[in-house]
Amino acid sequence: MKWTNREEMELKEKYSSCASLRELGTYLNRSIRSIKQKAARLGLSRGLAPVNKPKNKRHRNISDKQYYEDNKKKIQHTKTKRLKRIKIEMINLLGGRCSKCGYNHCWAALEFHHNTSDKEGNMAHIIKNKSREKALKEGKKCILLCANCHRELHNQGS
Repeated sequence: MKWTNREEMELKEKYSSCASLRELGTYLNRSIRSIKQKAARLGLSRGLAPVNKPKNKRHRNISDKQYYEDNKKKIQHTKTKRLKRIKIEMINLLGGRCSKCGYNHCWAALEFHHNTSDKEGNMAHIIKNKSREKALKEGKKCILLCANCHRELHNQGS
């Protein structure tokens, strides 16, 4: 349906006002989409919506801290599950058993030993603080040992 000159003039007058698009659509007997498209073609603007800024500049920090306090157990449980999942994935990537004695009964007793000098850091730190992809990449540089074999390997000289 074609817009008449009268409708275009009324749209130009009322579009930038505070009237809602629904009210304008009812008044002009047009859909909101039609009004927006015609206004765009005519180069009309409604202006920016007012920004609702909090008075306290540290509002975000305060609300994040409050969220953490309210949900501490849930957050810690989720983090523990994520770390466990990444460690098990890395263990499976390296064969799932101690490369020296073959131990595979408890995943918590298996540890990562860097067998190269180009390591990024401690594996526990990498799993905890880096992304999953970085942890898996660093895990490929390691060999999997049980806790006993790992201690023996580090104490061969004594």
